[in-house]
Amino acid sequence: MGLLAGCGITNRGMPKKNDVFWNPPVKENQAKQRQLQKYCSSTKFVLDSSTPALDLPMLLDIAFENNPSTKKSWQAARIAAAQSGKATSIFFPRITISGAAEKSETNTLGLKNSATAFYPAIEMQYSIFQFGGHVRYADAARQLLYAANYQHNRALQTLAHEVQKCYFALDSAEETVEASQRNLDDAFVAYDAAFIKNQSGLTNIQDFLQAKANRSRAEFDLENAKAYVELARANLATAIGVPVSEAIRIVQSNDENDIKDLDINVQDLIAGAIQTRQDMLAQYSIVTAKKDIAWTNSSKLLPELVIGGVGNRKWFRGTDESFNSFNIYASLRWTVFDGFNNIYDIIEARAALRSAEQELKRVQLSIASDVWAKYYAFKSAVKQLSAARNCEQSAQESFDSMVIAYKEGLSSFGDLMAAQTQLAVARKQTVVSKNNLSVAVVDLAYVIGIVNFESKK
Repeated sequence: MGLLAGCGITNRGMPKKNDVFWNPPVKENQAKQRQLQKYCSSTKFVLDSSTPALDLPMLLDIAFENNPSTKKSWQAARIAAAQSGKATSIFFPRITISGAAEKSETNTLGLKNSATAFYPAIEMQYSIFQFGGHVRYADAARQLLYAANYQHNRALQTLAHEVQKCYFALDSAEETVEASQRNLDDAFVAYDAAFIKNQSGLTNIQDFLQAKANRSRAEFDLENAKAYVELARANLATAIGVPVSEAIRIVQSNDENDIKDLDINVQDLIAGAIQTRQDMLAQYSIVTAKKDIAWTNSSKLLPELVIGGVGNRKWFRGTDESFNSFNIYASLRWTVFDGFNNIYDIIEARAALRSAEQELKRVQLSIASDVWAKYYAFKSAVKQLSAARNCEQSAQESFDSMVIAYKEGLSSFGDLMAAQTQLAVARKQTVVSKNNLSVAVVDLAYVIGIVNFESKK
């Protein structure tokens, strides 16, 4: 019975069974709902119908001001700055002020005496030498601050990269809607031609029904493309840190005809990225900090020289009697045994250093692979877009001529459908290739570490 009662106590506040949905207490749930509503309504930046269409620099401005990721990395840098400040405090003396009061009573031969005494005191202590341990400890904190700053820089680049990709995704989705609308217009052309020939008895009902089905499929593709526009709009809203709404409209990107192939060698890009990537610099600062921490822990095995002074004053209440004392001291502290605690600190610090060095190597290899992959993806995307545009132009000419030939009875309806399908595929391929090239440009810039922070400000 005691065991069952104990189980009941430990299960309090939990679902009664493992397959039962948990519901919070009503009052607490209502309070949380009110707090959440108040918290969510405190968004500083909200787009409305009066907001103009946004280009990429405007979107970056909004993202830098509102996205939580960069605010979080900045706060992490502030924490590192505070920790660096705390590490340098060891170079200042430690001053302590204390005070005490004492009341005593004596009874001698029937005479009762009482006295109240006060003891204010001040003590100063200063560690002046520890074989460089204090200096290396402060250096480690400073390197960790540098690492946090580099990581904040990379967070800004990551946010810019994300916004750019979301921008081009929405731009591509809107272009897909335009292409789908043109495909629907072509489907109506084929449908009208089949309808006229069917009414004239020049073709069978199967061609007309196939044209009708083809028109319905084009209508489906158009609505599906519109749904992808809203998905891309939602992703862009998340990236710039604002609530999603129809007010998020973008200026369409410029034509990519001016983007040419790269002449620079990929190995040069890799070498440059390894030298300048903010995450690489951050990890190198972490390795440097780990070295300093390992040295600091090793210095704990050596003695420490401390100087200090203590001064106090004692006086008795109701009398003029007082006593002053002051002494200065220098002490050598040397912990010769502490249960191997310092030894384990050294082992831990050295292992952390080796781990950080391997992470630095991993980042280096990752940068090389990223730059290599994105470099050749960009070179391929340039050629793919050119080929896709040529294919679309040829498919358009083929479809136009096939419509004329079908109306004049020089080609079959199957030939017309094949030409229309080829044109629809070519249009989609052009849109996809243009988006791929835009993404390849921002991807390559990101992995190299030169994301453009173009701004309206």
